[in-house]
This record gives sequence, structure tokens and C-alpha cells, in this order.
Amino acid sequence: MKKAVVVLSDIHIGDNSPTCWYQPAIHEEYVVAVIDSIIDNAAAVSELVLLGDVVDLWTYPFDVVPPVFSRITAMHPSIFGPTGALARVLDALDGAVTYVPGNHDMAVTEMDVAAITSPGGHRLRYAPQFYNPAGDRRLLVTHGHEFTLFNAPDHSTCWAPLPVGHFVTRIIATYWQSHLKPGQTVSDLKDQGYPGEIDFLSIIEHAAASADVSLSDALIDGIAGKLHLSESLPVRLPGGGSTTLHEVKRIYNSLFSRWIAENGGGEEGLLVATKAAMADYDASFMGWFAQREAFRRNAELVVLGHTHFSISKLRTSMVNYVNSGFMCPSKADMPGRFVSYAVVNRESPLVTKNMQAIKHEGGIAVNSFDAPAASIVVEPFMDFSCYVQIDNSRNTRDLLLVPDASVGNGHFVTLPESIRAGSFSTLWLQDYPNLVPPHGSDATVTYRDDGGTEAVFNFDCPTGVYSNSCSGGSSFQAKSGDGPWETPGKVPTKGHPLFVRFSVTPGMVGGLFEGVCGENSSARSSTGLQPGESVVLNGNRDLSGCIRANQGASVFGIRLDKVSGIYEYCLSVDAQGPKGLFSGSMYLYFTDQSGERYLLTIFDHKRKGHTVSYNSSAPAIMMIEWSNTAK
Repeated sequence: MKKAVVVLSDIHIGDNSPTCWYQPAIHEEYVVAVIDSIIDNAAAVSELVLLGDVVDLWTYPFDVVPPVFSRITAMHPSIFGPTGALARVLDALDGAVTYVPGNHDMAVTEMDVAAITSPGGHRLRYAPQFYNPAGDRRLLVTHGHEFTLFNAPDHSTCWAPLPVGHFVTRIIATYWQSHLKPGQTVSDLKDQGYPGEIDFLSIIEHAAASADVSLSDALIDGIAGKLHLSESLPVRLPGGGSTTLHEVKRIYNSLFSRWIAENGGGEEGLLVATKAAMADYDASFMGWFAQREAFRRNAELVVLGHTHFSISKLRTSMVNYVNSGFMCPSKADMPGRFVSYAVVNRESPLVTKNMQAIKHEGGIAVNSFDAPAASIVVEPFMDFSCYVQIDNSRNTRDLLLVPDASVGNGHFVTLPESIRAGSFSTLWLQDYPNLVPPHGSDATVTYRDDGGTEAVFNFDCPTGVYSNSCSGGSSFQAKSGDGPWETPGKVPTKGHPLFVRFSVTPGMVGGLFEGVCGENSSARSSTGLQPGESVVLNGNRDLSGCIRANQGASVFGIRLDKVSGIYEYCLSVDAQGPKGLFSGSMYLYFTDQSGERYLLTIFDHKRKGHTVSYNSSAPAIMMIEWSNTAK
């Protein structure tokens, strides 16, 4: 069956200028061999995605007007011509070949792409960023430049959507125009002709510390200064006209501060802007952005290009990230670096492979290889996030976020305003990496349906000696780090990050209790709290207005579950203890149908989940007592 999606990116085919990374004499045989391999396996391939930077409209000196798509394609008939590699694969895949632009080809239009046709009458298809190949919403592809500070489309300038990265590339091409030897191209050089030796990391660190340094100014100053290029040199623009680096600096002066503002401002915005700059610098944090996008769009796998580094997976996550790599490494970099791409098999779950094309016995061999994994954090930092999936798939009502979530520590990267009926959403609460000492992350979030029923979710992934906790929903399953999923209702006490899958069951009647609200009181039920139910006290699921103790101690929710292990039953209690030094504890007593009584003592004022585990032949809880003193 046709289940494979093949992803090629970053071929960078240009007009054969010496400053172009792709040179036909070096790279064409590799590209043709890869496409021929796809044709040979067409019976298994549902779609080929060309994931950006397929052609290159940037790698040209200041004194050259960058070429347009049609000029480049006309110069490469073996790839783009009527009988070229793309035409053949279009027919082999019955037209299922899609072009998603990147940054070096962001000016390519749907009309441009449709001009590439096959003898069988198929046209190359066009898709914008964030595309689901083969209509599979589990799989999301996008080039990846959207997440980087210097290369994301910039719609705030007179040259929109050109980002400042376009001009940085032109600076480097201008330098090599005057420094290449006769007959030499940048693909004869190591590292694609990038000049190197620019202290980019210190520029980013300084900008992050001050939150007001113009990163684009510093970058242009660093590169143009090192290469001894005048800021007054005219730069010919795509489509006509010209500018200077001096004007470029003025136009993009507020880039860093705009990223901060557009991503929520304050510390959260600064963190995102800094990550975006680091993603441009060394591809770090691309995994962070891939994970965020997967959570936002309920995808299982995100495939990116842009970085020129193949990635096989994302460590310790609910989702996955793969990078397709690079199709035109320089001759000087091979065989250490090689032509690479990615294949996704749309099984359940999705299965990925990183592929390479290398010289072998006089030809080109195409095979899989082991690419490194990515992480959402950079050493020495660790991830103390809470990843919380709320499953509303069995409900007929949407859940709407109740404003002002209670965040103890950390900040929400994703916090959906609503969770549609029949679907799920993922909340990501991340710790602040720069806190000393670190505190991890914890929060309480409430969603309400249109009938007024509220669902409260509490989760905590602390550092140090404190234990993980969570409570809420109709049921939950949790795990930490790369450990296994625990039995329902059980929380792994140690390990990080914390993963929780909550489910919401519609119309479930909880254990109905009646009682007198306030300190030192009790509540009883005629039917008892049964396994799988939550307490409803005096008609309310939120118990904090009724079960109270001294100095602000209160209980927000109580749930009983049947679990496996030494104990068969577990009470999950969402509560906070008294506030202040020497304020004592809150004492909760639970009496089951057999008359056995179980004690829970709560002294920590931080709201968190607590558990009481027990065995009983009659486990239903019939009475709940709460007191300021032990009885």
C-alpha cells in the first residue's frame, strides 16, 4: 500500500553562478539518483514533498539582481524539464508531488510551481507552510525558517516578506565573488563558504541580557566588518531597485524587540526570541519549536528542513521531530557530509527513516542511516516541564478555558482556549531555566463546558526532594521522563519531565455527598463514592468552598480509582495545607463501607495532588471528615 511520504529539502538549485551552493557537476547526479529511487519504489510512496529551498533566490552578490524561478528551472532541464527527474516522478506518483517554499525560495508562487509539468499531464502542486501530506493530520511538514529570528518571513518592512537573512546571504556571496579563484565555486570550499569566526553566540547572549540590543545590526556589523564590505555599497533587490546595508540596518533595527512583543512580551517573549536566534545560530531549539507546533496542531510528527542537519527523533516527548537534512553539501565536505533526506511511513504510530545518497562502486547508493536525536533543552539545562494531554474525545460538549490559570512556577508554552468535543489538546507548562535555585513547574487549570460543569486539572513537576503530583479529570495516566506509563490513577513520584493524559467523561454522576461547610466538619453519602467517581459535595465538584481548615487550607477535589499493585484502591486528593510557619496541618479522614477509616495529613500550602492507597472488600467511601487537629 502507498504509505510512504518522502521529504526532500534544501537542494538550493541556482543559476550556476560561482556563489551558488548547488553546482550541477557536483550535485545533479545525486538529486537524479534520489528521485529515480523514489520512482523505483512508487508503489509504496503516497507523496513526495519538496520541503523548501529547492531553488535558491538568495546566494547572489550585491551587484546582481537575483534570478526568478523560471530562469533557474530553464537552466536545469535534467531536473525541471519536460522529461526531467521531476516530470518522471510526477507521472510515477500520479501527480502526488508537492512544493512547500522555504526562505531561499519564499518568492516562488503557485503559478511558478504549476509551470512544472509531466508528459502524463500532471502539474507540480503548491502548498503553503504547515502542510499535512497525504491529508494525514498526524503528520505536519514545514521548512522551519518560520521559527528562526533572521530567516522567518518579515511582513513589517517595505521589502516584505524578505527577512534580514536575505541580506546576510548576499553579504557572504559578495565576499566570495571577489575571493574565489578562477574556475572555483563555493561548493569547492568547506562549510558552504560561510566565513565563520563571527562571535554570534556572544551577540545573542548580550541581546538576551539587555533585551534591547539590535541583533540584526550586530550581525551585519560583525559579518560585513569581518569581510571589509562598505555599508554604502548598493545592493540590487529582487524585482528591481536597490538599497544599502546602512538602510538594511535601519529597516530591521527593531527585529529582536518585535519578536519579544509578538511572543507575549516580558520574560516569555524574551525566551522565545532568544530561542529563535539560537535556532539560526546552531539549530539548537529547533526541537523546541517543532514540539510547540505539534502541540498547537495536534500532530504526532513534525518534519522540518532548513538547518541542513539530519535529525532522527525528539528525545523524551509526547511527539516527534525529524529533519530531512541537506541535498547539496560542498565537494570539500563530502564524504563527511552527504546528500540526505527523510521518509515517513504512515503506520500507527508513524515510522521515520533518515536516508542518504553516497558514491558507491562508481554509482550512487541510496540507503538509510542513523541520524542524531534532538532535545527541547540545551545542556546543562534539564526539562522540568509538565506535558498535559486532555482527552475530550468522548464528550459532546466543547471545553472552554476558565481565565486566570493558577501557575505556581513556570510558564505556559501552549494553553488552548478551548478543547473541541471529540478531540484532544496538549498543554505545555515549562519551567524557567534561569531561576536559581530552580523550582520546576506546577499549575492548576480549569475548563468549563456550556452546561456549566467544570473540570479541574492539577499537575506538578518539582525539582529537589519534592514529589511529582497530578489530579483531575475523569481519570488520568502519568509517567515521568522515558519511563513507562503508570497504571491509571498512579503518579510516578520522581523523574522529569512529567507527562499526564487526562480523560473527560461526559455526564458522569459523581459520588453525591451532603455536609456542613467550614472548618472541623464532615460530609456523608447514602450511595458512597465508587471507584471511577469524583466527589460532588452539596451539588459542587469544586470542594474548596466547603472543605476548609485553618490558614487557607482547603480541598479542591477528591476522586477514587481502582488501581493495580499492592493496593487495589487509590483516593486522589487535590488540596493545599495551611499557610505560614507553625500553622499546623489539615487532617482528612475517609471511612469506607466496611467501616475502615483512612487518614491523610496535609501540611504543604502549595496546591498539589495527594493520594491515599488502601485495600478493602467494601471500598466505597461513605463519609469524609476534615479537621484542624488529629482525632
